[in-house]
Amino acid sequence: MEIEIFTLCDFAQEYQRKMVIVGTFDTINAKEFPCVHPNCSIATRIRFDEKEFGEHKFKITLINDKNENVISPLEGEMQIKKTNSGTFSAVNMVISLNQLKFDKPGRYSIELYIDETWKTGLPLILQKQ
Repeated sequence: MEIEIFTLCDFAQEYQRKMVIVGTFDTINAKEFPCVHPNCSIATRIRFDEKEFGEHKFKITLINDKNENVISPLEGEMQIKKTNSGTFSAVNMVISLNQLKFDKPGRYSIELYIDETWKTGLPLILQKQ
């Protein structure tokens, strides 16, 4: 399995098996804390090889620098099936997040787990303007 895309952005959408990603970022500047970020998306594209076809579980977490969840983990299942190519299958996922509340500035992390194994992560820095 290969994580081709894992990014935090202003907006993402899948359109005819293509990903549209707008405004990738890793820093939020806030005038005061706590702050609320109105909306953003996590865009993910994962390529599975033919020997990996079948059911897989995913989990995405948003944690602070003390490894505490900022939101409840986002979890689900994927059924990876053979496609016309026969040798691989790519899965696009877009998860929209609205009204994210951050209590304080600092380093946060967005983590991706597949089948309970950490695959990749993104830093997210919250700082005062």
